[in-house]
Amino acid sequence: MKSLTTKQKQEMVEIIIEEFGTGMTLDEFTDALLGLLEDVPGFETAKESTINKVTQQLWRKYHD
Repeated sequence: MKSLTTKQKQEMVEIIIEEFGTGMTLDEFTDALLGLLEDVPGFETAKESTINKVTQQLWRKYHD
């Protein structure tokens, strides 16, 4: 599995904000993100630690 580029990460956060707004809890954000990641090749076999790392990175971007 290849990691996401900075641009891809930013685009995912923008999609989540557009679809769900900026007032999500971490659990809501994680659910939304996992829904998006289902469509990213390679993430279906990603380790849980990798998913958690990406989630935390994007959670921080979500609050920037």
